[in-house]
Amino acid sequence: MRTVFFGTPNSAIASIRALLDANFEVPLICTRPARPAGRGRIAISSPVAKFAEEIGIPTITPNRLDAAAIAAVRSAKADVVVVVAYGRLIPGEILSATQLGAVNIHPSLLPRHRGPSPVSTAILEGDAFTGVSLMLLDEGMDTGPVLSQSAPVEITLESRVDSLTDHLFEVGAGMLPNVLDDLASGELLPQPQDEAGATVTRLIRKEDGVVDWDAAAERIVRMNRAFHPWPGTSSLWDGELLKLIDVELVVRERVPAGIDPGVVFRCDDQRVCVGAGDGAAIRLVEVQAAGKRAMSIDEFVVGRPNLIGARLGGE
Repeated sequence: MRTVFFGTPNSAIASIRALLDANFEVPLICTRPARPAGRGRIAISSPVAKFAEEIGIPTITPNRLDAAAIAAVRSAKADVVVVVAYGRLIPGEILSATQLGAVNIHPSLLPRHRGPSPVSTAILEGDAFTGVSLMLLDEGMDTGPVLSQSAPVEITLESRVDSLTDHLFEVGAGMLPNVLDDLASGELLPQPQDEAGATVTRLIRKEDGVVDWDAAAERIVRMNRAFHPWPGTSSLWDGELLKLIDVELVVRERVPAGIDPGVVFRCDDQRVCVGAGDGAAIRLVEVQAAGKRAMSIDEFVVGRPNLIGARLGGE
């Protein structure tokens, strides 16, 4: 079976490998253009573009999925399009360019968490589990019929969005070849989504990572996991943003009475903690001051003892 592949981040590469290992032909890969990065703003190719170059698959990197991109897909004479974290809606002309349509790996159990931020949202909202859906794309936002879904994948308070996302796409990659074979043979019938259970996520913004200390401690910890590594979590201190690289939950029973939200104090084990709005607290594990390197909180406090007793977020 011939497959045109659309994808951009490192987590999409597992699906390309799965297709090639299962003897699918991949005559063309479409990925996002190189983007400026770092202090020098040097254009860096996407991980998928670099991988495609390494294995010798022709690649296009259009700024828009315009007539030229559509023509390139059609000229590949593929049986199906596979989309894995491409990062842009696929136009109808590409969805209809192959006999089997476009199959997408989406990292949630649809119809829950459609849209651009399913893994971050699942962590942030405290979902007990998530999973993977393989679906046929239509012109809506993840509204097409479902082909197959994984078993539930547990989300714990330690789950971080980067590692969980990679795991989910690996699960999806493992499902992909069989789903495509069954779709082509007619053994797999697409099932429409239940609109009554649909939820839609939004793009994460940089300001989403600024902590509101009136929130519950567990939600602040979920923020830290949901927004790692971008946009990260942070709080204003001493006139600048202090990045909270890693934090842990401190239960209410271990927090002294009278600790206000945002106040930094020593927990009963002498570790550095911050009060939250529900009477519980978070323990700071690793932080980063503006323009400085990340360091453990113990190392940080040695040079900045005035952090203890300060109120974060209110200066």
